[in-house]
Amino acid sequence: MIWYLLYPLRGTTAPPRLSKDHFIRKAFYRHGIVTAQHWLLAMLVSVAIGVALSYPTVFLSENPTAGFTSIPHHVWTTAKSVDATEGARADVEMRQVWVHGSYMRALEKDVLKSALVIQQSLVGEEKLASTFPELGEQLKSSELSWGYHSPLMYWNNSEEAIDGDADVVQTVNEQSRSSSSLNVALRPASVLAGKTFHHRKLVAADALVLTLLNKVEDGVGSQWQDKMHSLEGSACPNCTLYPPHGEISRSRVYEFTVTPLSLRENIALAFAYGCMALYVLLSLRRLKAFHSRFGLVVTAITQITTSIVASFTICGMLKINLATIPQNAYPFIVLIIGIENMFRLINAILAYPPTMATDLRIANALGDVGPLSIATAAQNLIILWLLSTIVSPGVAAFCAYAIIATLFDTFFLLTFFVAVLNVDIRRLELQDSIARSNHATQKKRTTPAHGTWFDALMHGRVPFSTRMAGSAVTTTFILSLNYHFFERKETVMKLRHLLGLVVGRGSDDLTEYESFASPPMNATLTPGEWIRMQDFDTAREVMRLVKPGAHNLVIRIFSPLIVVLSGADRTGVPQGMDAVTSALRGFALHHFYPFAVVVVFVVAFVAVLMNFLLWNEASEASEQADERSEDGLGVQHIALPHRLDVVKIASSPRGHFMTIGLDRSIAVSLYDRTQAIYFVDDLSSEVNTRLTWPIRNMAMDKSGEILAFHCANDQVMVFSRTLRGFLNTSIRYPDDHPPVVFAFEHLPASSGPEHFFLILTSGGRSINMCLSDTTTPTTAALSERLCLGASVIKLENQSKQLFVVWENARLETFTFDDGKWTPSTPRNPQCMPPLEHISGAVSIQKLAESGQDLLIITSGSPWVYFVDAQTTSILTTLPATNTISPQSIILGRRTKCDACVSPALHDITLATESTKPHHLVLETRTPTPTEAADSPPNSLCLTHPKTLCTSLETAQTHTTTLPSPGTWRALPSHALLGIRKRPTPPPPAPTPATATTQLRNRHNRRSSHPPPSQEDTWEAYTLALPSHALQTLPLASSSLEDDDQQHQSLYITHPGPTAPLDSLSAAFAFGNAVKVLRAPAPTSEAAALEGQMAAAAGMGVVVGSRRRGGTGSGRKAI
Repeated sequence: MIWYLLYPLRGTTAPPRLSKDHFIRKAFYRHGIVTAQHWLLAMLVSVAIGVALSYPTVFLSENPTAGFTSIPHHVWTTAKSVDATEGARADVEMRQVWVHGSYMRALEKDVLKSALVIQQSLVGEEKLASTFPELGEQLKSSELSWGYHSPLMYWNNSEEAIDGDADVVQTVNEQSRSSSSLNVALRPASVLAGKTFHHRKLVAADALVLTLLNKVEDGVGSQWQDKMHSLEGSACPNCTLYPPHGEISRSRVYEFTVTPLSLRENIALAFAYGCMALYVLLSLRRLKAFHSRFGLVVTAITQITTSIVASFTICGMLKINLATIPQNAYPFIVLIIGIENMFRLINAILAYPPTMATDLRIANALGDVGPLSIATAAQNLIILWLLSTIVSPGVAAFCAYAIIATLFDTFFLLTFFVAVLNVDIRRLELQDSIARSNHATQKKRTTPAHGTWFDALMHGRVPFSTRMAGSAVTTTFILSLNYHFFERKETVMKLRHLLGLVVGRGSDDLTEYESFASPPMNATLTPGEWIRMQDFDTAREVMRLVKPGAHNLVIRIFSPLIVVLSGADRTGVPQGMDAVTSALRGFALHHFYPFAVVVVFVVAFVAVLMNFLLWNEASEASEQADERSEDGLGVQHIALPHRLDVVKIASSPRGHFMTIGLDRSIAVSLYDRTQAIYFVDDLSSEVNTRLTWPIRNMAMDKSGEILAFHCANDQVMVFSRTLRGFLNTSIRYPDDHPPVVFAFEHLPASSGPEHFFLILTSGGRSINMCLSDTTTPTTAALSERLCLGASVIKLENQSKQLFVVWENARLETFTFDDGKWTPSTPRNPQCMPPLEHISGAVSIQKLAESGQDLLIITSGSPWVYFVDAQTTSILTTLPATNTISPQSIILGRRTKCDACVSPALHDITLATESTKPHHLVLETRTPTPTEAADSPPNSLCLTHPKTLCTSLETAQTHTTTLPSPGTWRALPSHALLGIRKRPTPPPPAPTPATATTQLRNRHNRRSSHPPPSQEDTWEAYTLALPSHALQTLPLASSSLEDDDQQHQSLYITHPGPTAPLDSLSAAFAFGNAVKVLRAPAPTSEAAALEGQMAAAAGMGVVVGSRRRGGTGSGRKAI
């Protein structure tokens, strides 16, 4: 509604859409990311808060007049003061005598007997035969002129009954539903003050309340007034009275109204709730992108119910009187506001493509509608506050309740509901994965081009906005409630009456009753608080007694007479903070254990339920669709939005990767480690308009949120998936040489570690740009020589250095300081071998988990160099038979040398191209066996070996040839992954009988066995080292892809390119899709040794083919 009011200033009624870099949107985006990634924690915390706030209302309504019981079910109740100028005539007068003993000891027999004496001095010695009187003719015709209501009626006003009662408290609890002589129920709330309950049973009370009622035309009231003057001298000579001497002079006239809901009002409420239910059902029909619409309904009901109950708790703490309006009306406001916010968030999530990761969809949706939801909530709070200042007091209390409920609903929306949506979308994605693995295809429903206007309205296709519906319905509903209180006041209603602007209306219910008596002694309850505690049933019974059949009663209430018995100790009453401390102490003693049990049980139940809901599908997905196991090769098919082949792929150490297709489309695949599945984000429509094709180089950071593109116009564009846009500053590529470093790194800065984007070309030019300050990229020339290779490596002391190999075979290190790279070591001509040993591109990597800063440098030459990163000196070299590529070295398990305790390897393998076409040669170095048969072999020492050390030069070499390796990738986990065409075994020589059978059945064979598709000719494999155990897995797309995907597939001639993901997996481009291959965990030392001995014995490659139903392969021919 606020956007409509701002139309003259803004020129549009559409809500503002914050920019990607606006700090408010960023805050909501981060909240969405954190909540989606830690959804279980957010859900459990919100559930715990909801249960904790609901517990007092649901379980601690020990006072029978508190909690839900204090709110009428189907009647309107009011209590307002009446001025003398209005000329209202009182129907009945009420006087009270409060009898106090010692603190919380009003139910002791001495106090009861003293109160009985006071009562008898006022009304006479009346004894009742029973506490269950018959409804006589006088009561039916309202001919009684006076009566009284007293706790002593529990014992029939008999001193003998009090003395003979063995358990006074038990008698009160047993007789709490009995009736007095006036046919008014003897509820403890109406005859006792300052009560303490335990499990809805009375435990103690602080005062006895004697209530005297008489009709105005009867003169018995003045007689009671005279008798109160004489109490000090007769019935209670040593008592303390307030007001002194029983002088009761102050009184106020109040009008009490108890009006049942009319048939028209019931129909109106039923119609309102029915329209809301119809709107929800019709809106849920079009929510196809969620797993369970029934689950969303249950979630909405749970959230709204929790908000309502928690609001009752806060209203009780703030002493807000909610007994004016029936219970049926309270949920409506929360339903209107809550459902509006829920559907706003759901529609925002549906606006983002399903290919986007779940946490990003939720984060972006929350960034879009979160500020709008907060603004709407603030708008509703202002409207409710304004309405509370002009409506009647009862409706003002309802506005206060609605304000509190709105705050709770917004809190649970941003925590509980977001977490549930995250779970529901993930379950839908898992269900789709299972459906694809089962090859389940569904027929698409065709939507008619033209439908009815109502159908278009339900699907949001008409130019009609419902953004102001919630505020409009809220305002209308509250004004309708306020209309009720003036409906019977005048026949002709005016606008000022509708808005509650009646001159001289009461300010608050019974506020002036508080000023009647301020007792000098400590009291646990004031008269005003006591009268507010009286429920509407007691008021209705008194009204039925005085004016049978009427709905309103005008009563004159006199200031109560406070009597403190002689010898009473009133020092135990807690005051101020002591009262709060006492309440907390009582809660801890009596309710902490059940409170803790309820909270823990509900939280544990929700945790188990979420675990069950996700485990059911996740287990099937892991068994059927993902096709991975702990001890075997795993293949995962990632369908991408590319229409043509993938030509570039870049990855991050966390398993994410980015691909570019020949059709100039870009996709980012994010790996969810909790569910071991990928979410694909198609960026083509967002980045293509700013990029100049073709893309020469690309990179992504570890989280997959920031991407960099080197375009054909030599501009480097940095894209933020968080902001869904490019950074303001683009980078000019420094020269015409290809990059050797094109990556994101965290480097030290003056304000702490910052996120930098780095470029280092083979021409020696570098660019450093801090992503938090994109306006000042730093460009520098590190050298005039050509750069053969470089890498930013994190050393053991947690510092990062840049290692560069120049064209003169020199290794140089640089340290990042003050935004630029500075040399940290002098140029040492002896640090590298002669230039002829280095050729082509150079790869520099750190030997991980070695406990020392060791570098491994490889190039196109048949040499591997192990270099000390601290001194840049060569420790040892490893020659190979053939030339090796920078990524063809496979390192074994890290260990320590048994002789010199230096860094060592269990084994090392070099993968080289064989002189024989389409063959891969694996050269494995292992330690030389010792002379003792039972002694384990030594490790391969990487430093200058001593006599007892086994060096790389003296190690045993085992050579294995792998035919048809296809496209392969070496992993740090000492394994080799690849995709190749399945070798075709030669057909066996047929026997004469077999040949005859084949001739007879050749017709059937032709008709029933078609030729295999191209996917059946490909297989994934892993080669474990050093055992050389081969595992294969056929790629079959039919089990994973549906018919629509197969029609869009491409013909595969050669897989690739590839990118490493982590120590066990790599991504292989396969047409316009990607296959993620995962190697099994490394085998134990015993199994590796057994395979090693077998290889040494000349057994060659041990082939352990493991054939299972595949998860899908490349694309079929089109």
